[in-house]
Amino acid sequence: MQWGWRQLFSMLAAAAFIIFVTLFRQPLLEGARFGYLGIAVACAAANATVLLPAPSSAIVFAFGAVYEPFWVALAGGIGATVGELMGYLLGISGRGLVEQRPFGQRVQTWMARNGFVTVLVFAFLPLPLFDLVGLAAGIARMNVLIFLGATFIGKFLKMLLYAYAGAGLIPLLEPFLRRALGT
Repeated sequence: MQWGWRQLFSMLAAAAFIIFVTLFRQPLLEGARFGYLGIAVACAAANATVLLPAPSSAIVFAFGAVYEPFWVALAGGIGATVGELMGYLLGISGRGLVEQRPFGQRVQTWMARNGFVTVLVFAFLPLPLFDLVGLAAGIARMNVLIFLGATFIGKFLKMLLYAYAGAGLIPLLEPFLRRALGT
């Protein structure tokens, strides 16, 4: 995979965000009344970007060190699931363009047989390919509740790993970051 400016920008933005949250963890804790809702909204926005990766996992990783990791993962999982509805809706709206083609028919057959497992596995994997799975689910007319359920399970489990990793790793990095940045 060749990296372009968007991938580089996303990576740098995620790193800057993690450093920011690490250095300003205490003030963020004081604003906890908006924390989980803010995490859900940010993850929804990040996952609503179809075919343009956004760092929702970085949000959950960073805030796992600020708030209770389980609830961060739950808020992130709910937000990510809502955001992924965009790809699904695009698939439904573009279904007519591809459903009569051989590729569209293969997608519909695959999703009819393996849709729940496919959505769950790709929602869990840390890959930017999930938008294509959402499009495929929409094209195949997968039941929206099944799509949302599989998406939530996969996203929540992934976010759980990121939140607890952030809760354990960021406090360990804080002294090094403060020393390196002279704060």
